[in-house]
Amino acid sequence: MSFLFPAFLFALMALAIPVIIHLFNFKRYKTIYFSNVPLLKRIKQESRKKSQLKQLLIMLARIMAIASLVFAFSRPYIPTGNRTVNTVQQMVEIYIDNSFSMKAEGEKGQLLEQAKIKAIEIANSYPAGTQFLILTNDFNAANQFPLNKEQFVRQVSEIKDCPRSPKLSDIYSQAIGSISASAKKAEKTLYILSDFQKNSANFESVKPDSSVWTYLFPFKAGKTNNLLIDSCWFETPGRKIGHAEKLYVRIKNLSEQAYQNIPIRLTINDSLKAISNINIAALEESVQELNYTNNSQGIQLCKVELDDYPIVFDNSYFMSYQVRAKLRALGISNPQNNGSDYLKALFADDELVGYDEVPENNIPVSQLKNYQCIFLINNQNISSGLKSELTSFVERGGSLVVFPNKMKSYDEYNALLNSLNGKPIAGFDTVSMGISEINYNHELYREVFKKQENEADLPVIKGFTSYADQMQKQETALLKFRNGKSALSTHSFGDGTVYTFAFPLNQSNFNFVRHIIFVPTVYNMVLYSGEPQKYAYSTEGDEAVILNQNPNSDELTVVNTQTKDEFKTSVRNHGTEKKQLLLDELPKEAGHYLVRNGNETIQSISYNYPRKESIPVFYSEEDLRELIQSGKFKQFQLIESSNLNFSETLQNLNNGKQLWKYFIILAIFFLFCEMAIIRFWKS
Repeated sequence: MSFLFPAFLFALMALAIPVIIHLFNFKRYKTIYFSNVPLLKRIKQESRKKSQLKQLLIMLARIMAIASLVFAFSRPYIPTGNRTVNTVQQMVEIYIDNSFSMKAEGEKGQLLEQAKIKAIEIANSYPAGTQFLILTNDFNAANQFPLNKEQFVRQVSEIKDCPRSPKLSDIYSQAIGSISASAKKAEKTLYILSDFQKNSANFESVKPDSSVWTYLFPFKAGKTNNLLIDSCWFETPGRKIGHAEKLYVRIKNLSEQAYQNIPIRLTINDSLKAISNINIAALEESVQELNYTNNSQGIQLCKVELDDYPIVFDNSYFMSYQVRAKLRALGISNPQNNGSDYLKALFADDELVGYDEVPENNIPVSQLKNYQCIFLINNQNISSGLKSELTSFVERGGSLVVFPNKMKSYDEYNALLNSLNGKPIAGFDTVSMGISEINYNHELYREVFKKQENEADLPVIKGFTSYADQMQKQETALLKFRNGKSALSTHSFGDGTVYTFAFPLNQSNFNFVRHIIFVPTVYNMVLYSGEPQKYAYSTEGDEAVILNQNPNSDELTVVNTQTKDEFKTSVRNHGTEKKQLLLDELPKEAGHYLVRNGNETIQSISYNYPRKESIPVFYSEEDLRELIQSGKFKQFQLIESSNLNFSETLQNLNNGKQLWKYFIILAIFFLFCEMAIIRFWKS
């Protein structure tokens, strides 16, 4: 047992007062005259014994009453754990988990509302003058200043749910930093009110601070059914006007019940584009296919959604992309061996592709960035300047198609291929060689043929180049000769793609041009070209937003399409020719955002809430107790949610088990004993 005010124990010297009174009363005596002396002696002896015993009991009752009062004023307590009570000023920080998982329902209502009520109860258990700090998942700078009790209660009542779900180690570090900065000499206490979801409660990374006592208060949700949209993706890259799209949607059922005929809806620019019903078993996941066609150009704002309750933040998935009116392709040809007539005929009056052609000796280098696909057709010369521009073109996301000419020296070709991390040309073989194999699994041919034939009648090539085998340079063969060499191969470089043929495009290879494989091969190279687009971002991620076009201003405006809220932002250089959008604070709300340069909308960005909050796996009270008992968290204690007398529990945790009430009761008891002895004990 310890004492909060041990100086009061000096008052125990007052115990001498009843002793002195008792001794003084014993010295007083009276002379009694009585005729029968023997009888008097006997009566006197009996009375003296009773009187002495009565006086001793009265003295003992008085001593115990005074001692009990002294102990009561000394505030005795039994310390809880290893904590010793300090009488200096106290600084209390309370972390309230306001993540989406705290919106689940518990026995007494929504967990977040329960946490806010408990936070106010904690504040009310402290005396006036205590300073408080609030910490939530927003890490709001306004919460870094100490508050009195009234200010604290007002701010707690205004806390709302937040899409962020930081790690427990980050929360603890933030809390320790703010409470240490606000109070250096005060006694520091931290309360963590959370459901302790295992996705974010990384206790293994927490570094405890011995100067801060930490109390864990877990909240437990009841069984909640949850059906969610986990992710969405397209079957093929590149979005084209008039192109049939296949959008895949992954649905997860985190419930112990099955769902039947749940509608999945796709809306684009607020118009319903596709709908499908899904049946999914308990604790299973399913991939649903949604089909539609891009009928308009420009920015397309997509939203995939389903209906589910009570957890609703993961019922929607936002995506956006841009559809160009027409893809632009450029042919750089050799006037002396011009095979571009075949490409002109292919793209003539095409609604999706606009084709231009320039001779290799008159190339508008500054205009190359305006095209999505460039064809090198039997070129004789590839200058170093053109090589540099083509490398940048591919790195930015363009597609380059190479039809190599028959050359004595391939140094210029190899310089270009080397800059693109491609395999060099070893030489030219004049023999004829038939194409025998098609890579049906590649996107270029995946949807072209209804039937895959191993013995298809494929064209014969008269003269072809051979490429050096270099294992460190990975390429994918799309067409193969009978000898196993690649007739057409592809590889990625930067954000773009390089297609390398093993033969020139000329009259001698007319068999290839007139074959049915020519059209889908070359046409799809253009359709799948262009800079890649990022369809969706996470509100909790730090992925850079790269602009698809360079604005003429460094100050842009980002607009939330739903709330119409706007905020200014800036850009910085990303690589050689791209701009990165600088977002000091990531958007907190899921949805579509438009990037505007003045009055012109140049790009869309779509944000989604992270799905980790949907996973209902939490630390139980028993798990937390075992973690604390492991030895690493000596300054941590668990407050059990089943405790009915919450205020008394807090008092005991902060000040130990208080005993002064019991000593007051003892003092009153001994006073009653004294009065009873005096009143009812007859001498």
